[in-house]
Amino acid sequence: MEAKEIDLGIGKSGKIILKKDRLTRVLESWVEVNTTVDKAWSALVDFESWKQWNSFIPEVKGELKIGNKIVIKVQSPGLKEMVFKPTIFDIQEGKQFSWGGSSLIGYKGIHEFIIEYVDENKIRFKQIEKFEGPVVLFMNSMIHKTAIGYANMNEEFKKFLEENLHS
Repeated sequence: MEAKEIDLGIGKSGKIILKKDRLTRVLESWVEVNTTVDKAWSALVDFESWKQWNSFIPEVKGELKIGNKIVIKVQSPGLKEMVFKPTIFDIQEGKQFSWGGSSLIGYKGIHEFIIEYVDENKIRFKQIEKFEGPVVLFMNSMIHKTAIGYANMNEEFKKFLEENLHS
């Protein structure tokens, strides 16, 4: 898969990579956060708190349980608000969870939220989204705006953890 780094030009402390291969696009974004794995995981799975810090996905309704359908509200910069009903695919307690779904137009998406241990007081928060299907050929602008949303979410999560939960 050809990897291309996206330059967002917005001075964020994290990174975003876009990988392209035929009918697949993969966005990977990450930021290092000065906090513990336990504090990061607790905040990440507390969907009620997302509205306090997350401008990209400010609303998540439903229980984090494999197989559950949840409802999410997504506000990508420069796009109208969208509501999705993904299914929870995977949960690795303290490490990661993923959700996703597909549509009748041949689109499949999987979004992973990952917490990686760096040291006892630092983690790497990572998001990976895989977009698959013929429609990805026409999604360049939307994927770029989604990447900006991820960068914003990463920075907001970092700020929330470092300013509010470091006590």
